[in-house]
Amino acid sequence: MDTNQIHLTGVSALMDRVLRGRARRTIDRLAIQKFGLPAHTLMENAGRGTVRAIAKHFGPLRNRRIVICCGRGNNGGDGFVIARVIHSLGAHVHVVALGEPSSLESALNLRLLEALKKHDSSGQLELTNTSESKTALPSGDLYIDALFGTGLSRPVEGPAARFVAQLTTSAAPVIAVDIPSGLDADSGQVWGEAVRARLTVTMGALKPGLLLGAGPQCTGTIRVIDIGIPAFLLNDPAITDRSWRTTDEGVAAWLPSRPIDAHKYSAGMVLVVGGSRGYYGAPVMASEAAARIGAGYVACAVPQDVQQVIAKKLIEIPTIGLPTSADGVIQITAALAALEPWLAKARALLIGPGLGRHKTTQKFVRRLLAQAADMPTVVDADGLYALSRDEIADQSNGRWILTPHLGEFKRLAAPEAEISDRLHVAQAWAHKLRCTLVLKGLPSVIGSLDGDPFICGTGNPALATAGTGDVLSGLIAGLVAQGNSPLQAAVCGLHIGGAAANRYTARNPEVTMVATDMLREVPPALKAIAASKA
Repeated sequence: MDTNQIHLTGVSALMDRVLRGRARRTIDRLAIQKFGLPAHTLMENAGRGTVRAIAKHFGPLRNRRIVICCGRGNNGGDGFVIARVIHSLGAHVHVVALGEPSSLESALNLRLLEALKKHDSSGQLELTNTSESKTALPSGDLYIDALFGTGLSRPVEGPAARFVAQLTTSAAPVIAVDIPSGLDADSGQVWGEAVRARLTVTMGALKPGLLLGAGPQCTGTIRVIDIGIPAFLLNDPAITDRSWRTTDEGVAAWLPSRPIDAHKYSAGMVLVVGGSRGYYGAPVMASEAAARIGAGYVACAVPQDVQQVIAKKLIEIPTIGLPTSADGVIQITAALAALEPWLAKARALLIGPGLGRHKTTQKFVRRLLAQAADMPTVVDADGLYALSRDEIADQSNGRWILTPHLGEFKRLAAPEAEISDRLHVAQAWAHKLRCTLVLKGLPSVIGSLDGDPFICGTGNPALATAGTGDVLSGLIAGLVAQGNSPLQAAVCGLHIGGAAANRYTARNPEVTMVATDMLREVPPALKAIAASKA
């Protein structure tokens, strides 16, 4: 068993489970066919759990006008259960069913709802079964979207498209059952048009599409409800296509601790290599981030012609001057010799922040990585431009952490690379490149060489500013130096960096944040996360 997989043991109790379509279908099949859990029971649990979540979020439902849009599949069946339960709470319910149900369980629940209407004397239950595209939704205080579930894989057409459009423009709050209709459950891609929900109640586990792509714009508040599928099935390691969203509790369990007899070298040394004329701040912020996250010793190696400027900014961190020619280009052989004693002491290498893309500099990067072949290494920014994907795959051997933004990733993969499903792409390319791959974005995702991928559970648009990537790479390098595996370091570094940005925007407009603001928020963010340790 590889190191990353060992470290994942027990993570299911601490991180948020995220299931792709294949995993969900496998779990449902095992629950129903192997263990005899009736599909009708699961649908009943889903409907009742959704009503509880709605009432908790919006308050008592009695006497409110609630319109429920039901499709032909199991999502519509959930809607029929919801209608029955909400009616029992005293609400005025109008169900709009989009044709005849396509599954046995949905058909049974529709028949039950029809029987309830027949015997209802309150006049508070209406049922319209239509396939007409001209039908307009009745007015309501709340709308419930149960048109399509997680299986949608093509643009919504016909009458359903009209209902989706009406829900999208509704002034009244919309609640999505499992996932907003029109949203791809695995990627967050929008199939034509997608419902914008105020609340999404999803069954059993999160879906990637709720968190990625257009998902955050469509889902509103997300509530995960238990519908009765046993935990041992949800956590079965044999189930593929599982991923995790980071949480404070999960990250706290992975944070390194400092022994009472620690000294600066045993606490972990990071060697940062970066900087060039005009790019002084990147190696400074990366170095300070590595120190702030707990590395006992950080050294910053920069070209000799910029060393004096950078040394004035780094009070606690020593700088190493890399010999350069008169025009500021690194002298490869002399620079590698200067770094040799520092590499002997370092536990992690970070290469790239502000280093520049001169051809000689890129050759220096390749030579340095070959010299530090056994060292865990974070390759960021300009360091990524020195490497081809074949070079990475041949040399990484699981020790490297790559931190590209979208443009850098496309250069490595291919300019025309399809990235609509970012989680799948990150995991696939982590395998191709034999590394831990941090694909930065909102949210950032982490592809793992041998374990499950992760979605960062923190962060906000304030991170879209220059320098935050340098802080992130420093956080990751500092955690690797303290003994975290590459995957753990990437997961924890991303989560802590995002939490720091969240702390800043809790007090200030997100557009005002700069990278050093994020850096200043790292200590209190780290303290709050560590305090959540179970």
